[in-house]
Amino acid sequence: MATNEPVLPASRQPVPLAPEVQAELDRRPRTVRQIEQDIAARTDRLAANIDELSARLSPSRLVKDTTAGIRARVTTPEGNPRLEVVGAVAGAVLVLGVLMWRARRR
Repeated sequence: MATNEPVLPASRQPVPLAPEVQAELDRRPRTVRQIEQDIAARTDRLAANIDELSARLSPSRLVKDTTAGIRARVTTPEGNPRLEVVGAVAGAVLVLGVLMWRARRR
């Protein structure tokens, strides 16, 4: 038999409250005003969380953080290039030069 109630996906199913939380709620009834205040507080917390996540995941912030990370790995604290990076770049240029020289010789 089909019902008219929509079936929610598993991610949207209500999560049961912990027994101690449910016991606390059963002990003290809340007024409509308290419920409205709780909803407003949760809305404010969710808005703050969304704002923080969007700030963390903004493309310009990601580019800036990635650039700073690469720069920190490639240079010393004084701002000079690290010796091992200079050696790796020189080795790569040398290998590329040899490969190009061999390709032209053929």
